[in-house]
Amino acid sequence: MVRLGLCRPECIRSNEVPTVMSITDARPESATGANAASTAPAAASGSLLGSGDHKAIGLVYVVLSLLFGAAAFVAFLLGNLHLVQENFLSGSAADTLLNASELAFVLLVAIPLFIGLATYITPLQVGSAAIAFPRAASLALWTWILSSGLFIIANAIDGGIGGSRERAVDLGLLAIVGLVMALLLASVCVLTTVIALRSPGMSLDRVPMFSWSMFVAGSVWILTLPVLLANVVLIYVDHHYGRPSEFGVSSVQGIQIGWVILQPQVYAYAIPVFGIAADIIATLSGRRQPNRGAMLVAIGAFGALSVGAYAQPYFFPEVRDQIVWAGMGVLIILPVLAMLGGWAALLRGGKPALRSPLPLALVSVVLVLLALVAGALAALTPLQLRETPFVAVGQLALIIAAVVTSGVAGLIYWAPKFGGHRAPEPVGLLSVLVLLGGGVLAGLPLIVLGFSTKFTALADAADLLQYVALAGDALLVVGAVLGLLALLASFRGEAADADAWGTGQTLEWMCSSPPAAGDFAELITVTSAEPLLDAAAGSQEA
Repeated sequence: MVRLGLCRPECIRSNEVPTVMSITDARPESATGANAASTAPAAASGSLLGSGDHKAIGLVYVVLSLLFGAAAFVAFLLGNLHLVQENFLSGSAADTLLNASELAFVLLVAIPLFIGLATYITPLQVGSAAIAFPRAASLALWTWILSSGLFIIANAIDGGIGGSRERAVDLGLLAIVGLVMALLLASVCVLTTVIALRSPGMSLDRVPMFSWSMFVAGSVWILTLPVLLANVVLIYVDHHYGRPSEFGVSSVQGIQIGWVILQPQVYAYAIPVFGIAADIIATLSGRRQPNRGAMLVAIGAFGALSVGAYAQPYFFPEVRDQIVWAGMGVLIILPVLAMLGGWAALLRGGKPALRSPLPLALVSVVLVLLALVAGALAALTPLQLRETPFVAVGQLALIIAAVVTSGVAGLIYWAPKFGGHRAPEPVGLLSVLVLLGGGVLAGLPLIVLGFSTKFTALADAADLLQYVALAGDALLVVGAVLGLLALLASFRGEAADADAWGTGQTLEWMCSSPPAAGDFAELITVTSAEPLLDAAAGSQEA
């Protein structure tokens, strides 16, 4: 039987000043001392170590997650290459690479990439001078970095999930515990920023789409990641202290935590894809999003249908035969179709600027939709797609490709806020082609191969399909590198205006590029979800 990793079986007012020192670490000041508030510790980034500057913290997350993403795709490629060339690696080495890369996709790439973007951008979008609990955000970053290093070291010495070196396995399990705890703490900081640090007049239904998607995603992660933490702690205790039960046995460790990369939980990592796409499409179309409330509900519904901590085959072997699991797998397509309809109406009524963030955002949504269709087909019992791990692996590849594509789209879109300059358009356009090709090639051949249980003729093409998937993995490595190059290029060139696209709608496009330490030291009152459009309309009337 083929072994495929864990996927087996108007308005600015200066007369209001924040008084939330417990959240931002900033001392409450009088209106006349608002400028002094800009020197709060959260905005001081004299050194990265211990800094509470949300911009420095977010930037580190983004850079490292893309680097880890490139490395994880290389490991994933090498592990799967062993499936078509059996003598390429030993069986244990291939298993280690697959298990490590699949977990890394979640804990070192997908969630940290969006946490980094949110840590940097969300305070700017809601009009806050800092992220909530900046020292906790810094602690989360360094805990994540340290745990990532331990995770890599443990897997390098055969201490990954199902590894043979007992003490190294203990180290790897503790590293996963550290990663989960760091990501939970970082999620709390982002959620608290959205909930408690919004500008006056910015109710939750006026929050920018990306911030709203992070609110939904963070809520789902905070609900489900503790279950993974409990799984890992149970494995660790049983493995380290004498195996009174079977939880710590190497052969079943991966099965116990495999739910984190299986349907429906794997969809939870793609929730921010829709927020980034919504912000990009609205800005580059130059129009307000029609039926915005319905779009918010659609993102929330997608998040609710992606909760998958209950779907653990190890403890609940019949879970995939239940109507709840199958129903969620089919119904989750509906919110995405609703969002596509909203964006189609928006693009049809405007004159969208054909800049690279727009096709990148659309590609990321299409990749998610392909994974959802595959999941819906897997929910149909007659097709027997649940009898093979190929569909699950293909879904994972599509979702992670969508995450990386969305992250690159966000980096290019918000590049002026990161480095003060627009990212080169040729890099962005090349990223579109590479990530579209990589995502489709990495995921679809494996999903097609999943039909081999029903259509035996496909089994003869198994090697060819897997080689095509390997080519897709290689393209995704290139795509992650292109994202880093786009970010690096944003620190050079001609300085960008505050509203670098000229059609910005949300508050991040009001502050300088890159944001200065004093931006949003004074509270901003908003009267709609598009305060910059309101200000432009007011100036035209005047």
